[in-house]
Amino acid sequence: MKSFIIISVFQIFFSNVLNVLAQSKPSKVRLDNPDNIDQFYTVVYFSITMSILGWCGCIYVFYRTYEQWRLNDKKLKMIHRLPFYTACSDFLIDTNFFVNVIHTAIYAEVWGQPMCNIICILHWLFLLINLSLYGVIAVTTYLRICHEKYFYRGKYDYKIWVIIITAAIIFQLININNHGPRKYWCNGRSGQRVSFTLLFVIITSILIIICYCYFMTLYTIKLQNSNSINNIINNNHNFDSKNEEIKIMNRLRISEIEKKAAWKIISYILLFILQWLPVQINIATRWTTIRETWTYILGALVTFGGIGNAIIYICNEGWYSRKYEIEAETTNLQVTNNFNINIEDGK
Repeated sequence: MKSFIIISVFQIFFSNVLNVLAQSKPSKVRLDNPDNIDQFYTVVYFSITMSILGWCGCIYVFYRTYEQWRLNDKKLKMIHRLPFYTACSDFLIDTNFFVNVIHTAIYAEVWGQPMCNIICILHWLFLLINLSLYGVIAVTTYLRICHEKYFYRGKYDYKIWVIIITAAIIFQLININNHGPRKYWCNGRSGQRVSFTLLFVIITSILIIICYCYFMTLYTIKLQNSNSINNIINNNHNFDSKNEEIKIMNRLRISEIEKKAAWKIISYILLFILQWLPVQINIATRWTTIRETWTYILGALVTFGGIGNAIIYICNEGWYSRKYEIEAETTNLQVTNNFNINIEDGK
């Protein structure tokens, strides 16, 4: 009898413990539940659409780069390699983000482990490669034009890629314990702010670097062209009508060079801002309690780089590829080599 009572008490005790544990264990609530259905479809459909548009933009830049490479005897200037490299990193970001979100769209929940951590690691790796690419190209362009220090990039620019990938891996080592799922995708463990704070600092730093480097580059181009104008004036001692006409034409040509160089420089800064400023705002909302639909939309705009890069490419190069003269990259014709502007013909 006593044994029966003891067993009954233990059964009641353990059954109560199991009930408490079951109630305390968080149950998975589908993201497409009635309370969240509108936000779910808005965020998921927008994210998938942006990824597909990003793919289209990247493929367009790949095609135009191939055309340019074929027209120029299998050679490319940096002005054409830069959008190609950017398209490569954007393609990786878009593909990983699509895989990230498509699971949420189908099953109304994020990926399980360990797949979620793998996607998250790749997400941060590709983001850092894209950011580092902008920074490294800006610095090397600045050193080359403003200080005439040529950095030999090696075959296929492998030295640049070594620097970029090394920087991305260092960040991954710092961020190694912060991977995991969030509400709609795998891009950082919920509750931690380290990874997003680091990303905010990195984006801000890269923006400052590219603004300084490119504006100093633009200033140097303008200064070099002003010196060219002064040389033209000093060499034209006989101010007859013909020499005056040549002088005016040279001034107009150099002015056109400045405008083209200025637009190409500003276009890269503009693309960076359009892609990463929404991400900055999204990160800022993570430091608050704001979890509105628009904050997730801003986060999904990290995939804007693919289509944005294609738009900038069309603005800079037009709709059709044309053959350019490829000068040796060790010369001092920085304006020609870096910005695809030929001082001789003003193109």
